[in-house]
Amino acid sequence: MGTVKDIKKNAYCDEVLGELAYMIDSINGLREMLAATYGKETRLFQEHDRHLAELAEHIDWKIQILTTSCPFDWKGLGPDVQSEVSVRQPEAAAGEISGGYLGG
Repeated sequence: MGTVKDIKKNAYCDEVLGELAYMIDSINGLREMLAATYGKETRLFQEHDRHLAELAEHIDWKIQILTTSCPFDWKGLGPDVQSEVSVRQPEAAAGEISGGYLGG
């Protein structure tokens, strides 16, 4: 059973992450508008497009970080937003590995 605190935190997560997702959509819309207006081949567009793409990626990265502080029962904004972080298992090394210098 959720508490009032969890409900407020879920609403907070929905509101903040919704606004950040809107910012990403706005940046991508701006990139498309600039591409249509100035052309993708122009030097000016290419220089600014890279920065706009990095800005959208940075906001997306921050969304991923912020979702880890949301309650575990929070459903998120959709399939693009993950509420947990996963790390792959390290690959097993093939063959024998030298221990190298162990200090001492």
